[in-house]
Amino acid sequence: MDLYSSAKKIDWAQQAEQFGEYFSSTVLINNGIATLVIVLLLLILRSVLVRAVRRSDKLPSDVRRRWLVQIRNGLLFLFLLGMTIVWASQIQHVTISILAFAVAVVIATKELIQCVSGSIMKAVGRPFKLGDRIEFQHIRGDVIDHNILTTTIMEIGPDQMTQQLTGRAIVVPNNMFLNKVVINETFTQEYVLHCFKIPCSLKDDWRQTEQDLLEAAKIECEPWLAKARQHFDLLAKQQGLTVLSVDPRITFRMPKSSELELVVRVVAPARRKGRVEQSILRRMLDKQWERAKAAEAEKLAAEEAKVAAAAAAAAEATAPALPAPSETETPASADNSPAAPPRDTPELSETPTLPSMALPPTADPNPGAAGGATLGNTGVTASRNTRFP
Repeated sequence: MDLYSSAKKIDWAQQAEQFGEYFSSTVLINNGIATLVIVLLLLILRSVLVRAVRRSDKLPSDVRRRWLVQIRNGLLFLFLLGMTIVWASQIQHVTISILAFAVAVVIATKELIQCVSGSIMKAVGRPFKLGDRIEFQHIRGDVIDHNILTTTIMEIGPDQMTQQLTGRAIVVPNNMFLNKVVINETFTQEYVLHCFKIPCSLKDDWRQTEQDLLEAAKIECEPWLAKARQHFDLLAKQQGLTVLSVDPRITFRMPKSSELELVVRVVAPARRKGRVEQSILRRMLDKQWERAKAAEAEKLAAEEAKVAAAAAAAAEATAPALPAPSETETPASADNSPAAPPRDTPELSETPTLPSMALPPTADPNPGAAGGATLGNTGVTASRNTRFP
């Protein structure tokens, strides 16, 4: 209420007359010349510094981008400071007039003032710096630019556990940092502790999965494990923190009674933790795939052996049985002599002897031609029609 009442009491005609006298004096000319000189000097300084940073091939891209942003913001601060010094006496004369106008400006530019306040809070508190990976208000990404009003973030996604860029830039007003929690994932700078989860069932062989993950993590982290241990020891001394263990570690969580989660924690370079995670998962999956293929091959070999055994048994069952040896048969002796006949069997001559029979002589001089036959030495001649009992 005091501001509004003081604004009503201002004699605007008198103020206009004072402004006219001011602009007709030589002070304005001198201040204008000083302003131009400051602007030219700052532009030349900016050109020299930016060219030197861009030509420096030894600096990484993140460091160069950080220096460019700092140069821009620093020169802007110097410009505002110079304008304040040059126009200080004139600003003092118009303070009363500005005060009346400031009430409306404050109401109209509330968000802008909050953004400037957020920028000041970032500069003082330093919750993150250019190049850090941060997360707040469901926004996650790498800080690539910031100024007095906004902060630009290159998004990491599409979900909270992914470590790859989506190609989208998110511009956040700095007033968001006044009352929101900011998570800095690269607080430990060069090396970070990275965690990821592997779902598992209680029915699975989770012991073998734990062993495969631990072996894969040790193999992948071995190249930088010693350097990371030195880095964390130095950081603990500088920040007064407890010395952190950098060895790969696996812990367990049970979100539900029938579910199990293996939480893997490894140390990795800040810009390679996504690739390290993928390498560990691939190595673990390759081991499980090889083990599954070996078990499948063993099972197939067992089934083939079982089928072969069943086929052999079926073939043996359908084969004809050999005749059993008779009780009256006697095996041959060692000198291949014929077996002796049984005692109860009467001996038979090789050629049976027929009783002699006197047949009347025939008139046919050639009985063989008529179909007759003579039987040995018995003198018996038989014709084709002769029958013997």
